[in-house]
Amino acid sequence: MMDAGTASQAGILIVDDAAANLAALEAVLAPLGQRLVRADSGREALRHLLRERFAVILLDVRMRDMDGFEVASLIRARPSTQGTPIIFVTAFQEAEESMRRAYRLGAADFIFKPYAPEFLRAKVGVFVELYHRERAISDLLIQAQEASRVKSEFLNMAAHELRTPLSVIIGYLSMLSDGTLGEHPPRWGRALEMLNTKAAELNKIVEDLLAAARLAGGAFPEQAGPCDLRQLATEAVQRTKARAELLDAEVSLEVPADPVHVSRILDNLLNNALTYARGRPWVRVGVTQTAGEAVVEVEDRGIGIPAQVRERIFERFFRANDPQLPPHPGTGLGLYISRELASRHHGRLAVVDSTPGRGSTVALTLPLVDPSPARSSNAASPRSGERVRPPGR
Repeated sequence: MMDAGTASQAGILIVDDAAANLAALEAVLAPLGQRLVRADSGREALRHLLRERFAVILLDVRMRDMDGFEVASLIRARPSTQGTPIIFVTAFQEAEESMRRAYRLGAADFIFKPYAPEFLRAKVGVFVELYHRERAISDLLIQAQEASRVKSEFLNMAAHELRTPLSVIIGYLSMLSDGTLGEHPPRWGRALEMLNTKAAELNKIVEDLLAAARLAGGAFPEQAGPCDLRQLATEAVQRTKARAELLDAEVSLEVPADPVHVSRILDNLLNNALTYARGRPWVRVGVTQTAGEAVVEVEDRGIGIPAQVRERIFERFFRANDPQLPPHPGTGLGLYISRELASRHHGRLAVVDSTPGRGSTVALTLPLVDPSPARSSNAASPRSGERVRPPGR
């Protein structure tokens, strides 16, 4: 069992069937302060490699039981050790043939006897440093994955805990508004309208939290099937009609001549275009076909997106801040969810153009369904346009 100090050191495996050579290598490499492991045969070296991982292997070419090339072939044959750096050590007179064989086996380097101690130490030190950096990156990745898992579990739990009381609130507000519980005084009308609006906003936040947690956990429900992008774009514009009228926004739809997920993406894009606008919003939705793909572009004349954050807007919880815009509800999950859904349908969601202060264009691209006789009987009329399939995984 290695103690904490030994575990933090990189292992260096030195393989030679001559005890004097092993002692010389140990003396040369000792100043590196790493863990040196001796093997006086190829078989012993392979046994060490079954038990632990090494930063680098110094392997003598000429040994009695099996030569260094045979040992290297067996090392490269195992998935867990095929990437371990090997430095071959051999006599100078064998250089040409030995080097050819060594590099065919993926040798990291070649050292000739007799060698200068400082030279050998420097060579090995490079691989030790690479090993430590790889370990550090691996540890950071594990920590990040664990943090992401904990965050997803928290989001899922929080959303579920909020959903039940929120459903009760929405239900009672609905009964108060429609008179199920009796006629309410006229002066309550405005207050009930506001409460219903805020309850709907809160419900959208809860749904986004659940969707983000399910996407991260790979448990997001899918119902794959053909869909008509033109029809979905038209319906998305209709769903924003009421909000657009309140904002006195201009929203136009331009088209030549599981749908639920695509609709959700379009809703998010349109709502973002209306939200991040200074003054009167202007939004254009265009549907086109190119190179076997259908493309929906949502163009606005809003605040725009700086080049350095064009990819960050698709991260979880990232929200654009503009001091000239009033606060607005949301979690910063809409575009993250939208890109994940687009990817699951073998599509893309990206900012194709944006200028701060002048507006942005975001495009959703999905593959077109291949025409086939099986689908011709169910095809939409020619005016409905190309059909796109969001394929399941």
